[in-house]
Amino acid sequence: MAMFDNSSNGSKKNQPVMPTNINPGTQMDGNLTSDGDIRLDGNMVGNLTTKAKVVIGSLGTIDGNIDSVSADIFGKVKGDIHVKDLLFLKSTAIVDGDIFTAKLVVESGAQFNGSCVMNSANTNIPADKKANAKILEEAAV
Repeated sequence: MAMFDNSSNGSKKNQPVMPTNINPGTQMDGNLTSDGDIRLDGNMVGNLTTKAKVVIGSLGTIDGNIDSVSADIFGKVKGDIHVKDLLFLKSTAIVDGDIFTAKLVVESGAQFNGSCVMNSANTNIPADKKANAKILEEAAV
Protein backbone atom coordinates (compact mmCIF):
# COMPACT_ATOMS: atom_id res chain seq x y z
CA MET A 1 0.00 0.00 0.00
CA ALA A 2 1.41 3.39 -0.96
CA MET A 3 2.25 5.92 1.75
CA PHE A 4 -0.28 8.52 0.56
CA ASP A 5 -2.94 6.14 -0.71
CA ASN A 6 -6.31 7.24 0.69
CA SER A 7 -8.08 3.93 0.12
CA SER A 8 -7.89 0.82 -1.97
CA ASN A 9 -10.16 2.31 -4.63
CA GLY A 10 -8.95 5.92 -4.38
CA SER A 11 -12.31 7.23 -3.08
CA LYS A 12 -12.23 10.47 -1.04
CA LYS A 13 -15.92 10.46 -0.03
CA ASN A 14 -15.30 9.36 3.58
CA GLN A 15 -12.44 11.75 4.26
CA PRO A 16 -13.07 14.76 6.51
CA VAL A 17 -12.84 18.15 4.82
CA MET A 18 -9.93 20.08 6.29
CA PRO A 19 -10.23 23.84 6.90
CA THR A 20 -8.33 26.21 4.65
CA ASN A 21 -6.21 28.89 6.37
CA ILE A 22 -4.68 31.93 4.71
CA ASN A 23 -2.23 33.20 7.29
CA PRO A 24 -1.11 36.77 8.14
CA GLY A 25 1.50 38.03 5.70
CA THR A 26 0.00 36.02 2.82
CA GLN A 27 -1.27 37.81 -0.29
CA MET A 28 -3.66 35.81 -2.47
CA ASP A 29 -4.82 36.94 -5.90
CA GLY A 30 -7.60 34.85 -7.45
CA ASN A 31 -10.77 33.02 -6.49
CA LEU A 32 -10.90 30.36 -3.76
CA THR A 33 -13.53 27.61 -3.66
CA SER A 34 -13.75 24.96 -0.93
CA ASP A 35 -16.14 22.43 0.60
CA GLY A 36 -14.74 23.12 4.08
CA ASP A 37 -14.27 26.06 6.42
CA ILE A 38 -12.05 28.94 5.32
CA ARG A 39 -10.18 31.33 7.63
CA LEU A 40 -8.57 34.43 6.11
CA ASP A 41 -6.00 36.30 8.20
CA GLY A 42 -4.00 37.54 5.21
CA ASN A 43 -4.97 39.64 2.20
CA MET A 44 -7.05 38.40 -0.70
CA VAL A 45 -8.16 39.89 -4.01
CA GLY A 46 -10.82 37.61 -5.48
CA ASN A 47 -14.00 35.79 -4.57
CA LEU A 48 -14.29 33.33 -1.69
CA THR A 49 -16.85 30.50 -1.99
CA THR A 50 -17.49 27.61 0.39
CA LYS A 51 -20.19 25.15 1.38
CA ALA A 52 -19.27 25.79 5.03
CA LYS A 53 -18.12 28.71 7.23
CA VAL A 54 -15.90 31.70 6.46
CA VAL A 55 -13.97 33.60 9.12
CA ILE A 56 -12.24 36.84 8.18
CA GLY A 57 -9.80 37.45 11.05
CA SER A 58 -9.03 40.89 12.48
CA LEU A 59 -5.92 41.14 10.23
CA GLY A 60 -7.76 39.70 7.22
CA THR A 61 -8.85 41.75 4.21
CA ILE A 62 -10.72 40.68 1.10
CA ASP A 63 -11.45 42.70 -2.02
CA GLY A 64 -14.07 40.41 -3.53
CA ASN A 65 -17.33 38.65 -2.83
CA ILE A 66 -18.02 36.02 -0.16
CA ASP A 67 -20.51 33.17 -0.62
CA SER A 68 -20.91 30.73 2.30
CA VAL A 69 -23.31 29.01 4.68
CA SER A 70 -22.20 31.12 7.67
CA ALA A 71 -19.57 33.78 8.31
CA ASP A 72 -17.84 35.67 11.12
CA ILE A 73 -16.23 38.94 10.03
CA PHE A 74 -13.58 40.54 12.24
CA GLY A 75 -11.59 42.23 9.44
CA LYS A 76 -12.26 44.16 6.23
CA VAL A 77 -14.49 43.15 3.32
CA LYS A 78 -14.84 45.20 0.14
CA GLY A 79 -17.48 43.30 -1.82
CA ASP A 80 -20.84 41.60 -1.47
CA ILE A 81 -21.52 38.96 1.17
CA HIS A 82 -23.98 36.09 0.50
CA VAL A 83 -24.59 33.93 3.57
CA LYS A 84 -27.28 31.24 3.62
CA ASP A 85 -27.63 31.17 7.42
CA LEU A 86 -25.93 33.44 10.00
CA LEU A 87 -23.63 36.39 9.28
CA PHE A 88 -21.88 37.81 12.36
CA LEU A 89 -20.18 41.23 12.04
CA LYS A 90 -17.82 41.54 14.99
CA SER A 91 -16.93 44.90 16.59
CA THR A 92 -13.77 45.27 14.45
CA ALA A 93 -15.49 44.46 11.13
CA ILE A 94 -15.52 46.92 8.23
CA VAL A 95 -17.80 45.94 5.34
CA ASP A 96 -18.17 48.00 2.16
CA GLY A 97 -20.70 46.09 0.06
CA ASP A 98 -24.15 44.60 0.02
CA ILE A 99 -25.27 41.81 2.35
CA PHE A 100 -27.69 38.99 1.51
CA THR A 101 -28.38 36.70 4.47
CA ALA A 102 -31.08 34.92 6.43
CA LYS A 103 -29.79 36.09 9.84
CA LEU A 104 -27.54 38.99 10.82
CA VAL A 105 -25.82 39.94 14.08
CA VAL A 106 -23.92 43.25 14.24
CA GLU A 107 -21.78 44.02 17.28
CA SER A 108 -21.38 47.59 18.49
CA GLY A 109 -18.44 49.16 16.67
CA ALA A 110 -18.80 47.22 13.43
CA GLN A 111 -18.94 49.37 10.28
CA PHE A 112 -21.27 48.46 7.41
CA ASN A 113 -21.69 50.58 4.28
CA GLY A 114 -24.14 49.06 1.82
CA SER A 115 -27.59 47.56 1.60
CA CYS A 116 -28.90 44.46 3.33
CA VAL A 117 -31.51 41.96 2.19
CA MET A 118 -32.56 39.51 4.90
CA ASN A 119 -34.49 36.70 3.32
CA SER A 120 -33.30 33.11 3.05
CA ALA A 121 -34.61 32.93 -0.52
CA ASN A 122 -32.34 35.82 -1.60
CA THR A 123 -29.00 34.47 -0.34
CA ASN A 124 -28.22 32.61 -3.57
CA ILE A 125 -28.50 35.67 -5.82
CA PRO A 126 -25.43 36.18 -8.02
CA ALA A 127 -23.17 38.98 -6.81
CA ASP A 128 -23.85 41.02 -9.95
CA LYS A 129 -24.49 44.67 -9.07
CA LYS A 130 -27.18 45.00 -11.77
CA ALA A 131 -29.10 42.01 -10.41
CA ASN A 132 -28.78 43.36 -6.88
CA ALA A 133 -30.05 46.79 -7.89
CA LYS A 134 -33.06 45.25 -9.65
CA ILE A 135 -33.97 43.16 -6.59
CA LEU A 136 -33.69 46.14 -4.25
CA GLU A 137 -35.78 48.21 -6.65
CA GLU A 138 -38.52 45.56 -6.85
CA ALA A 139 -38.51 45.12 -3.05
CA ALA A 140 -39.15 48.86 -2.62
CA VAL A 141 -42.28 48.76 -4.80
